[in-house]
Amino acid sequence: MKKLAALFLSIAVIITCSACDNNSSNPNLDFGDPIDKHENPITYYTKEEVKEMIEQNSNLKVSDDFFYTLVPKTIDHVSEFVTCTSFDLEPKEELEEFKTIYNYLFPNHELDERCLYYYYPFDEYDDSATYEELLDQWVFGRPLNNSDILNAYLAGEYIYDGLTFLVYDEMKFPHEESVALSYRSPFGNDYCNFNKGVLEKYIAQKNGEQTYHAASSINVSYYAAECVGHYPPDSEEKFKMLDGKEISIKDAVKFFESYIESIPTAAEHSGFDIHVNDVYVYKLSEDDDYYGFDYTTSRSFDNIPFTYIDGTDVDGGNRDLASGCMVVTDDVEGAYSTYNAYKAFDEKKHTDFIPFEKAVKTISEKLTDYVDFEVTKAELFYRWGEFVGEHKIGETYTRAYPAWKLTLENPNDDITYVAYLNALTGEFSGGR
Repeated sequence: MKKLAALFLSIAVIITCSACDNNSSNPNLDFGDPIDKHENPITYYTKEEVKEMIEQNSNLKVSDDFFYTLVPKTIDHVSEFVTCTSFDLEPKEELEEFKTIYNYLFPNHELDERCLYYYYPFDEYDDSATYEELLDQWVFGRPLNNSDILNAYLAGEYIYDGLTFLVYDEMKFPHEESVALSYRSPFGNDYCNFNKGVLEKYIAQKNGEQTYHAASSINVSYYAAECVGHYPPDSEEKFKMLDGKEISIKDAVKFFESYIESIPTAAEHSGFDIHVNDVYVYKLSEDDDYYGFDYTTSRSFDNIPFTYIDGTDVDGGNRDLASGCMVVTDDVEGAYSTYNAYKAFDEKKHTDFIPFEKAVKTISEKLTDYVDFEVTKAELFYRWGEFVGEHKIGETYTRAYPAWKLTLENPNDDITYVAYLNALTGEFSGGR
């Protein structure tokens, strides 16, 4: 039941973010053509240089335990722009893309047509439905191996004013090797999940179980014996994974980002990549010396990541919600949201913006002098600004702007705080 609840929550979040009030719709929105990826050369300050700038301020001290920096020393530009999700592909292209993505993610796992479903969440909903009925209605939807349903789907008879998904789930038809995939087309749009089932197979075997089912979404923490640490993505620490090989966190992060960016989505003119922000390392079982990585991730535009949900932000819904994981050294186990299909418009480049040293001084002046805060992260991010509107359901437009972010620990109460400074206007915001 926990896996089903997690799926409901994931979909509810996406519907809340993407299917906005129709009163906000604006069919006349026109920001020109979407922006393709382009060069934005960056060099970064070292941690020692960033530490020196931070500790010039009497109420700020760099943490001895955890310190991560992503502070440009030189950069061609920062930007203001409009970011947008994508509308669903037409049914035929949607199905073709789904099979292409499936074959890329699971090259050794033949697609079982019985496990492929078309799903839209705004069907009539019966509060008195049993758990099994909920599975049919919410998780699986309409089976596309049914010729009548498939023909109706391809003919566009199920197209309606709402968000739709394709789902591959093997719960009803168990396989020796189980996988799962679900997303709103094109791949990399707001709702997007895949799971290769390697971790769940390992856990099932440890528990003496003969069969297992790959859930729609996966994270290592759900199955692991213990968390052994929280690490920055540039950590050189090495761990042994399920394939018996060791890999550093830094190299695993590079592999993950490259893998996600290479997925052959049908989306055109996406200006975004994926960025790993945090890494949590888990020991997979008490009696085996194997480890797995959970990532918190967000979009990256012009080599600058977006702010993300990490338990500390104060933006309400204006943060990226994404994750990924690895349990072997040469493959990605799963991901939730990859942003391959997001688009950017109406870019305004800025070569003149508030430098980091000045930003830190301003943030320091906004903080109390009675606490010496420990800085655990210093980063340049893009933040979501005002909601602009939606062209049609599934295409929502939001402005973005660059901001400096400090993550702060108060040693007196062990509470994490964040402080943002708009890199263009100097506007400050922060909180717990």
